[in-house]
Amino acid sequence: MAPDDTRAAAASATLTAATLAQGRSLHLLSLALLLPTLATLLLAPGGPARIVCLALSLVAGAVQAYHALRSGLDAALFAHWARCWSPPAAVDVDADLQAFDQALGSAFGQLAQAPRPLAERVHGALGLLRRQALALALQGLTLLAAVAAG
Repeated sequence: MAPDDTRAAAASATLTAATLAQGRSLHLLSLALLLPTLATLLLAPGGPARIVCLALSLVAGAVQAYHALRSGLDAALFAHWARCWSPPAAVDVDADLQAFDQALGSAFGQLAQAPRPLAERVHGALGLLRRQALALALQGLTLLAAVAAG
């Protein structure tokens, strides 16, 4: 890979890692919403509509937590790639990505798939963060609906 392409890959990985790191703030906010949800469910559950809303809030919180875990893992991976691909290192980005895919496949007992370009990986990782934010929004909205159902 040409030096300019390697620099661009390092910059893309850096930006992606920094963006994915924001998932931690979303996760902390989700944990903050979990406390009133559990307290309300345990102390003042109310009618069926309220219980359903609180249960949906808990499910949305669990979905958010899964995406937070995945976003955190991807943030660490992209940060690692950014460090490895930054100058003055002479690297082959495509070979690194292929080696990662092989290691991932062998760790989980899967066949190695066709190599994915960095841009596709960035798009997928940012999709995880979007889904995490949507789960957080759903968690908050269902908690508000439970309060309104009072």
